[in-house]
Amino acid sequence: MNNMRISENEFVFKRCTEKDLSEIVKIQDEAFSLMDNKDILRKNSEEMLLSCLKEPHYTLGAFYNDELAGFVVLYFPEGEEIISNSLIKVDANNKKDANYKLCIVRDEYRGNSLQFLLGKRLDEYAKSKGVEILCATVSPDNPYSMNNILKLGYLYDHSSEKYGGLQRNIYYKLI
Repeated sequence: MNNMRISENEFVFKRCTEKDLSEIVKIQDEAFSLMDNKDILRKNSEEMLLSCLKEPHYTLGAFYNDELAGFVVLYFPEGEEIISNSLIKVDANNKKDANYKLCIVRDEYRGNSLQFLLGKRLDEYAKSKGVEILCATVSPDNPYSMNNILKLGYLYDHSSEKYGGLQRNIYYKLI
């Protein structure tokens, strides 16, 4: 597909709401339909994506001409979703944590640095909410996301099986 080159200031970055749920599900479905390796992302249920649109979680969208081009999710984890408990290289005890849970950019908007731009804004929001450590998991088979996570200042911690047997690199960032 011939991707459009669009200036950052042509995108509108704003919080997604429940009215964006169907479009977010559609973007996730589009992403999975284009993947050869379905283990690169963990597919989220519509119920999980809906919860990501509600406080305390935060879903930020990049809109172009009123179309949702991509989104990123900041997730305040509980239970098995807490990644900071598994960190080896840093002590996350007594630090307010959150997860950089998911970022998907529509195929036709790839190449516009949206994953990075959304990630930068996610960091700013997390900081404003008192988050001290952000955690992320990335498939070792997803070089684009790994490069963006590293470019955003995350540090590699270790690799582990997560989400029912999927191999993931674990990253963290102190903010």
